[in-house]
Amino acid sequence: MDSKESELIKRKLIENVESSFPPEKAAVLRNQILSMSDEQLEKFVEKNAPSGEKQACIFCSLSSENAQTYKIGENDSAVAILEINPVSRGHALVLPKEHLSLERIPDSIKDFAQGIAEKMQSVLKSRDVEISSLNFQGHGVINLIPVYSSENIKSERRKATKEELEEVSGLFNKKTEIINKEPKKEKIARKKRIEKVSAKKSWLPKRIP
Repeated sequence: MDSKESELIKRKLIENVESSFPPEKAAVLRNQILSMSDEQLEKFVEKNAPSGEKQACIFCSLSSENAQTYKIGENDSAVAILEINPVSRGHALVLPKEHLSLERIPDSIKDFAQGIAEKMQSVLKSRDVEISSLNFQGHGVINLIPVYSSENIKSERRKATKEELEEVSGLFNKKTEIINKEPKKEKIARKKRIEKVSAKKSWLPKRIP
């Protein structure tokens, strides 16, 4: 376990602790987690893994809804959730529901991530969305970071409030409902246009060869 992976594990453990325990107890557990060496952390993760598994993958837990998350999109093979410690407002993670390494993530999940990124830019009015990927405990993770000025994966993170996460996830869910209704309206409108054009054409004389 390298230092980068160790830092990410600690951050995710702290997120789970803060969402599951009262503030006083969460503060104690947070300090314990931060004080762990890489070796202690690895042993802790292995000890708390489900029966039969070598390590408990935090992202498998998140994708299977074993932890509190703020979902902004989902299909049969992946889920998109808001990052609790985001780089910018709306920073999200796309997680395969299977434990897949980054190299094994199929194009269908990459297309899903691209679709979420496009919706993200529309909903949040960001200048762009940075898409970056990483492997974590053998689980491929795709970061979607809204860019408002010059944010990127290496930018400083902050802790998002519950109110902010609920507000952003609400915007996505509302947008999804609107998008789901649009094709039906467009289909009806297109049908009317075709009928109107067909009616006009019926009055045209036949072309003489």
